[in-house]
Amino acid sequence: MERWNDNGDDKMPKFMPRSDASAASDEAVPSAADSRIDLGDRLDNSPVRRGHVLTVATLFLVLLIDGYDLAVTGQILPVIASKLGVPTASLAGAFALQPMGQAIGGLLLSSLADHFGRKRMLIALLALFSIATLMSVFATSVAGFGVTRFIAGVLGGGLLPAAASLAADISSIKRRSTLVGIVYAGVAIGSVGASGLVALALDRIGWKGMYLIGALAPLLMILPILLLVPESPLHLARIGASSTDIVGALRKLGIAVEPGTRFGEPERRSGSHFSLIEIFGHHRALFTAALWFACICGQICVNLFGISAAFFHEFGGVSVASYAGYASMAGGASIVAGLSTGFVIDRFGRYRVTAAYALLGALSLVGLGVFPFGTAAFVAAIVSAGFFVVGTYQSLNIVTPVVYPAALRSAAVGWKGAVSRFGSSAAPLIAAALLARQMGVTVAMCAAAVPLLMVVLLAPVLAVLERRMRARASALPARSDE
Repeated sequence: MERWNDNGDDKMPKFMPRSDASAASDEAVPSAADSRIDLGDRLDNSPVRRGHVLTVATLFLVLLIDGYDLAVTGQILPVIASKLGVPTASLAGAFALQPMGQAIGGLLLSSLADHFGRKRMLIALLALFSIATLMSVFATSVAGFGVTRFIAGVLGGGLLPAAASLAADISSIKRRSTLVGIVYAGVAIGSVGASGLVALALDRIGWKGMYLIGALAPLLMILPILLLVPESPLHLARIGASSTDIVGALRKLGIAVEPGTRFGEPERRSGSHFSLIEIFGHHRALFTAALWFACICGQICVNLFGISAAFFHEFGGVSVASYAGYASMAGGASIVAGLSTGFVIDRFGRYRVTAAYALLGALSLVGLGVFPFGTAAFVAAIVSAGFFVVGTYQSLNIVTPVVYPAALRSAAVGWKGAVSRFGSSAAPLIAAALLARQMGVTVAMCAAAVPLLMVVLLAPVLAVLERRMRARASALPARSDE
């Protein structure tokens, strides 16, 4: 029987041919007279330097803006409805177009970052995202508001794949999950930041002011990206960029190579230009299907946990305000989980962490339904749920850009995100059924824990499938995009 052994990154096949010159350490700078060096090996073994930190921090801020935009709309929706003179319920339907747009953007735009470059896509998307957000300020009808939110959602859906794949491209094997996890955490922290800013500034600057902040922030991020963030060196090599461009990108990261250094050619697309075929090709089909199902389960659980206030209000008579006080503690724990999960994965292995977090998250949700509201045990359960429920989904997010080859990273992240969003639409239906049948808090929270138990079962399956996928891929001859 195959051993459950994840995080075998140091043993995984390289995605580009190696040469004898690639055995040199990162500290030893090869001369231009040397033969080709393995670019992937150089990136895989580089320690975290100042350039890595600046790049990851910038990408974190990009996704913080994306998280802010979606969350702030939900927070100020009643105010917008009042100003437009329509019921909040009618505007809520228009707002629902934004997450739908994010899913569609993940499908349509993510592969463009694999073709045209991560940095270029980030700059273009941020500029367009700023315009779309500004258009919301001038919306005078429900239809107009819905259109602007849909466009913003589509553009935002392309930001996350480009940012996450760039973080994975520049990271070393030992720190890849950590850096990718920090970038992903920007979405959650942006959502929390939106709530705080609404509480502090909405009365002063109004709902249009909140959107003006959301429109100005992307423009302000373009200059740091131009100056501080390199294009993916792997992408530059894949499109045949000059050695000077690749060396410049490496130097922005703090990786020293001499001018004129020649680099081994990285893996290219296998021939199909349709991202979905590529994602399921090369023996990836079973792994991709299992990962997508696990991500859907994780997203459903996150959504049900977010709806839990309704369960306690309907079944336990707990006021929304009372529950919100405890939920804020869970929110703090979720931020910690978002920032730390990647580090834990790099230390203990992605599938071990995923399984452990999912099991502890499920137990925490059950505890919420068992322990009396407001007791010390309830507080411990809701804080634990905030950490492990979000930590589980964060660990599944990290898997995609870490496991898939650089030539497909952005597309893989985009498709995974879109499938998760569409699949998680089951969460409101589950909640509605529980509420309609008056199942009670205990049953509702146990039902919310079931998707995490599915993730516990899927984690070892993913570990075995990844090992098989890598073993089969290493046995295939290198293929190029002819």
